[in-house]
Amino acid sequence: IETPVSLIVLLIQLLCVGFRAFFREEIRATHHNQSPSEISVSPGQTVALECAVANVTADKVNMNWIRQSPGQKPEGVLFFKIDLSIYRAPGIPERYVPSRDASNKKFLLTIRDVQEGDDSIYFCFAFYTEGVQTWGEGTRVLGARTLSCNLPQPRIQLFPPAQEEIATGFATLTCLVSGFFPGYIDVLWRQDCQTQAQGVRTGLVALGEDKTYSVSSYLTVPANEWGSGASYSCVVKHESLASALEKSISAKDCKRQ
Repeated sequence: IETPVSLIVLLIQLLCVGFRAFFREEIRATHHNQSPSEISVSPGQTVALECAVANVTADKVNMNWIRQSPGQKPEGVLFFKIDLSIYRAPGIPERYVPSRDASNKKFLLTIRDVQEGDDSIYFCFAFYTEGVQTWGEGTRVLGARTLSCNLPQPRIQLFPPAQEEIATGFATLTCLVSGFFPGYIDVLWRQDCQTQAQGVRTGLVALGEDKTYSVSSYLTVPANEWGSGASYSCVVKHESLASALEKSISAKDCKRQ
């Protein structure tokens, strides 16, 4: 029995589509792990950041390295292509060296002669041949100043809501945190010892002329809650502190002043 040529072509096309779909699903299951999460280094030393892929061979992956510093937008470091060609972003020196260990499905970013300006969080960003993209968890590189025992500690200023806003039915408290380094910091709010998530807005960390950072956080609550005398606390966690720094305020405190 002869099989029509058109049917053979159709069967081949269906097999190809099925294979591509299967391969694409395998790639979608791909993930990668970045390590370590944090690494300490002194000026002049060499540090290696590692990114391990799974479910796919490393020679099918284009690897981007991206970094982000506090208060700054993410910036590209370099692009390491499947053919091993390297594209460095403007301003990135050649002491940033990417490599690939295909047998162990790993990518490395080696930073030689580490300098203070290398302090940042570095992310590996994998782009697979089928168009799928995945991110690493990030590795923070701590430089010399960050490792110092005399890091500048944060200061808290807590401001009550404006009377004009209270008249509208809402009350916004402002927590200004300043004078800290490095710029990685956690700011949270509590109402009568209960952590608050609703109504919280925290701005971007900003670097000042004195080379320390600042950030503002806001908590908006109903005006009647503020007026009830509840206590509100701004809590700051920073690596320069042995324990969390906390400052509280209430409408009763403001009335006494």
